[in-house]
Amino acid sequence: MISLYELAIIGSGPAGMEAAISAAENGVKTAIIDNFPQAGGQYFMQLPGVFSSRAETETEIKGRLIIEDFLSQTITRFQGALVWGIFKEENEEDWLIALYGAGVPKFIKAKKIILANGAYDTPVAFPGWTLPGVITCGASLIFLKSQRFSPGTRAIVSGTGPLLLSVGAHLVEAGVEVLAICETNQIMPKGFLHALTMLSHLHRVKEGAKYLSTILKNHVPYKTGWSVKEALGKDRVEEVTITKLDHSGRPIPGKQITHKADLVISGYSLTPNTGLARMIGCELNYQADKGGWVPLRNENMQTSINDVYIVGDGAAIGGAENAQLEGKIAGIDVAFQTGHISQETAQGKISGLQPQLKNQRRFGALYSDLFTPQPGLISLVTDDTILCRCEEVTFAEVIKAVEMGAKTIGEVKMLTRAGMGNCQGRMCEHSISNAIVEALSSEIVTRESVGFNSIRPPLHPLPAFYLAQSQEEIDLPLNQDLVTQE
Repeated sequence: MISLYELAIIGSGPAGMEAAISAAENGVKTAIIDNFPQAGGQYFMQLPGVFSSRAETETEIKGRLIIEDFLSQTITRFQGALVWGIFKEENEEDWLIALYGAGVPKFIKAKKIILANGAYDTPVAFPGWTLPGVITCGASLIFLKSQRFSPGTRAIVSGTGPLLLSVGAHLVEAGVEVLAICETNQIMPKGFLHALTMLSHLHRVKEGAKYLSTILKNHVPYKTGWSVKEALGKDRVEEVTITKLDHSGRPIPGKQITHKADLVISGYSLTPNTGLARMIGCELNYQADKGGWVPLRNENMQTSINDVYIVGDGAAIGGAENAQLEGKIAGIDVAFQTGHISQETAQGKISGLQPQLKNQRRFGALYSDLFTPQPGLISLVTDDTILCRCEEVTFAEVIKAVEMGAKTIGEVKMLTRAGMGNCQGRMCEHSISNAIVEALSSEIVTRESVGFNSIRPPLHPLPAFYLAQSQEEIDLPLNQDLVTQE
């Protein structure tokens, strides 16, 4: 017997927890699924039980309070569970959600779905980026904050966004020698245009100033308009070359510095995690300033599919506070749609959140304006630079596919296998798409026309025996094409 819920939420970070709280408080039978063992996501990441903190930060206090509220609600929680597929037969009313994990059912059903998958670091390829010792900002913070482990001794931090300051400060506090923090974008004078917005986000200014103070006190160079150019080493990173960039993100010849280093931390903003949205056919459009391909949504976070909502950074990069508000709104709308509250009550609750949401959207616009990665960064690569790590497809092989007539990421995928590995294109889609646009610069080709990778179940690699057992338990449409765009 497969359990049926009125609402299934995928992801228990800031957006997912708030969606669950607002739905459950209004009587919605709710289940939440997350592959982490604990709620909180990356932003409100909890320390393992063996660790303790001397003093909680403001973010940690906020996280603890929302997690306590979340855990107090009547919600069915599946932690440590992967969602590898979502299915719906033509004549069925309910969604079938396929799970994988210890102690969780293989399937649950839900009338409504809220995707709160969050985002991941945008990978930017450069020579040597596959060497051991090159990691993302997100990975470094997991090491430093939850594992209390330093991933290196001499580091270069490169990318764009305020997360670089957090990473740099945490590295310094962990005793790592930070040789340079390279912010690829030119923040000033454009940043002055957002001064009024920053006045309404003073807590963010204070947090950034705290990180910056730690960095400057330890004499760490903070270089705007610079990027890592190349990582060198035999078995791991041994040297790192950084380069000055022009305004399009292309290296300026003769403006390079090489450092002895064993760690490169790379974080070029964030990309919305839209794998499940693509799988079930939500309509997407390309918005570089929002992180790439993002779902079309109405004012209540509902997608082009009536019973599916997407909230938080998985819909468009906007930060944790924006994600929490979007989660609340979606949860309230589900409570109305499932008959637990009246339309008048729902509208009143949502209207009360709109001023805060507008303020967060203004901050999102600031973030997009200052920290969207420049397309010229693709010029960091050389012919033998691997773009698709899973299938070891190089830049030269992608260009050859384009010369053979490929003009979309799907066509390049068919000719090279790029994007067909374990990560399903999450690590290479950004670079391969920009490589196609770069190669066809003389033609009318855009990131929109290049398209995105198709996603079919299973979303994540699974043991073959588990898929076989799942197929035996219920007649899954594993061969059905559920994707609307190739």
